[in-house]
Amino acid sequence: MTRDTGPTDAWALVETERRRDRSLRQLCSAAWGVTVLVVLAYALIVGVQLAHVMRLRAVGAASSDMVYATAMPLLIVLGVLSLLVATLSTVGIFLRLRTASLTEIQLRLSALEEMLAGGVGRP
Repeated sequence: MTRDTGPTDAWALVETERRRDRSLRQLCSAAWGVTVLVVLAYALIVGVQLAHVMRLRAVGAASSDMVYATAMPLLIVLGVLSLLVATLSTVGIFLRLRTASLTEIQLRLSALEEMLAGGVGRP
C-alpha cells in the first residue's frame, strides 16, 4: 500500500532537507575553522623552529639539511590537507548536484500536482 502524499508533505520534506543541509553546512564550517586554526598554530610553531635553525645556519652551527628537515613536516601537513580538501570538495559537488536534482524534481512534481488539483472542476 502506498500513502497519498500531498503537496504539503512534499514541501515539508523539502524544508526538512533544507534544515538538515543548513546544520550540516554549519558543522562543516566550524570544523574547517578549527582545522585552519590548528594548521596556523602548527605553521607558527614550525616557523619559529625554522627561524631558530636559520640563525644557527647563519653562524655555521647547522647545515641546510637541518633547515629542510625542520620545514618538511609543515609541507607534508599542508599537502595532506590540500589533498583532503580537494577530495572532499569533489565528492561534495557530486553529491550536492544529485541532491539538488532530486529536490528540484520533488518541487516540480509538487507544483504540477497543485496545478492539476486546482484545474479540476474549473471552466
